[in-house]
Amino acid sequence: MNETNTMPTSAESIITQAQMHTMNSAFTTQVQAINSHGYHSAPRGLAVREIELAHMEIDPRFSVPSFPSRPFNWKYFMGELSWYMTKNGDIEWINHFSNFWKSIAEHGVANSNYGALLFGEQLQWVKDALTKDPQTRQAIAFVNQPRFQYEGNKDFVCTMYLNFWIRDNKLHMKVQMRSNDMFYGLTYDAPFFATLMQTMWYWLQESNPNLELGTYHHCADNMHFYERHFDLADAIAEESATPENPIFFLLREPLFYVNNGQYVISTAGTLFLLDVSQLVNSEQPFGQEESQEILNKYFYIQ
Repeated sequence: MNETNTMPTSAESIITQAQMHTMNSAFTTQVQAINSHGYHSAPRGLAVREIELAHMEIDPRFSVPSFPSRPFNWKYFMGELSWYMTKNGDIEWINHFSNFWKSIAEHGVANSNYGALLFGEQLQWVKDALTKDPQTRQAIAFVNQPRFQYEGNKDFVCTMYLNFWIRDNKLHMKVQMRSNDMFYGLTYDAPFFATLMQTMWYWLQESNPNLELGTYHHCADNMHFYERHFDLADAIAEESATPENPIFFLLREPLFYVNNGQYVISTAGTLFLLDVSQLVNSEQPFGQEESQEILNKYFYIQ
């Protein structure tokens, strides 16, 4: 594992260039768009503000949305990432970080553990497709599945697919969502999917050392937020969202690999899971500071 706390020179220059959209600016733009020309609706009787066919272009190194009125929750992100890495939909682990999943899981098991849905054959297909033909248009990982179409499903997987492609020697990715809650979903989806994009980038550098990171396209057929977040959304819309101090967030090295369709946790991934487990099992209260301290071992964060 890379033990150094200093970012690579290329990363330092990226911060000053900020050539593409940061998640802060993309998030704020979406909130403003929803407030200015979105719709009011009430699926399942719950009031929302929404917009159709949302599309955000994000620099995958600036995927963390954080605002004065809503600082990013590093504790939850750490917990969700470690939960995905277990590939186990049982919510006992993620309950240490949030009670959210208790309200939608059936018999204590969630459908939307993205590790269970992606870490293995789906990402293997993407890696193999791009390795064999860097110009391919078939490097897609499917997420939502027909088996989730049943009456009364409260955890109907939001992500449909991830599409990867290489042009001009840059790796690009599109994430297609059927629906995305900006506060409970997008906030943590974006840095997670950016982490997956960076993971794929590292894997592909084995055969193409000069491959660069391109653009992360995040698309949702319906982008929305619920009434409980109306005031918060208004506060964020009014805040300055210029990318003066965006959070730089780059994976130091892969936390896992795929080999013949099998999921293999790397040394760094094993240490990450051990660090999180020790924190949880210490039975001592922990929060943002302790969580970010762990994440700093495995990501460049600035």
